[in-house]
Amino acid sequence: MRREDRLIPKREARLTAIVISKEGILLAAFAVLVMVFTAVFVSSLDEVKRVFYGVRPGVTLEGRQVAGLMPQEVRRIVETMAEEERVAPKDAMLFKETGEIIAEEPGTDIDVDLTVARVMQAKPGEAVELARVTVMPTITRRLFSPVYKVDTDQKVMALAVNVAWGEEYLPGMLEILRANNVKATFFIDGEWAQKYPDSVKLLAAEGHDIGNHGAKHVHVAKMPEAEIRDLILRNEDLLGRLGAKPRKLFAPPYGECNQTVTSAAASLGYTTIMWTIDTIDWNTKDHQKVIDRVVRKMSPGAIVLMHPTEVTIKALPAIIETARKNGYQFATISELVGAR
Repeated sequence: MRREDRLIPKREARLTAIVISKEGILLAAFAVLVMVFTAVFVSSLDEVKRVFYGVRPGVTLEGRQVAGLMPQEVRRIVETMAEEERVAPKDAMLFKETGEIIAEEPGTDIDVDLTVARVMQAKPGEAVELARVTVMPTITRRLFSPVYKVDTDQKVMALAVNVAWGEEYLPGMLEILRANNVKATFFIDGEWAQKYPDSVKLLAAEGHDIGNHGAKHVHVAKMPEAEIRDLILRNEDLLGRLGAKPRKLFAPPYGECNQTVTSAAASLGYTTIMWTIDTIDWNTKDHQKVIDRVVRKMSPGAIVLMHPTEVTIKALPAIIETARKNGYQFATISELVGAR
């Protein structure tokens, strides 16, 4: 074979390699053009979306420019700002050494959803502020003072029924209240609730307020604060399991009340409830005496203490009728004091 013939294939191979290289360059160039076009198109589409669906021009949030941002972008900014702005509320405190009560301090929260909505709905150039919400503490100064009467100009009173023994007169009392469309506040003792769970459920089902009378009827005046708290919490749990979760109202057994009692109740968010008028229905068989005791002392915001006894059943219709003739309405204690 001649030398020239042996060289021909090599030359063809080089030519083929050159041709392939040019095709690759063309393909690569085309790919680059496609990517550039896509990027420009997507960028243009994003700008169009921001014009139609984003924040309007010149809008600021707490001095920060947010024009053109989409809702999720605004939300991320608001959530970050909210973390910096939030202030936890401070509960009221009692200094036992001095008896001084330090008032509560409200906190601040941010309504993220409302803030985002304000930003997205803002007109061009509008300055938007965070939607701040005041957060009240659970334990307020007023909880450290027992309530004997509610300060009001309205002619309204409340019936407070302490329930710690027997149930024979309860149906009659409920019938009278039902017939007169009156709602009372029943302070239930835990041991009574265990004996008569169906009665507890009935009281709640009929729409009466349920208050806390402690897990058992004991003298609390000399009990330490921790034991009083336990007394309240155990009964709260029991009543809750019976479907009658109590309001944050505590009527101490035997009406024993001192700073330790109110402090224990307050630490749990409870208001200590006493009374304005005591019917003393447990110590008389004369229902007219019970009626007279109430009628003589009727006043706006009065709390009338009673029990489900035979004499109370006889006196209650006249008490309700006389009160209404004198322009009085009846409310629950939670309605009077604004308890939760």
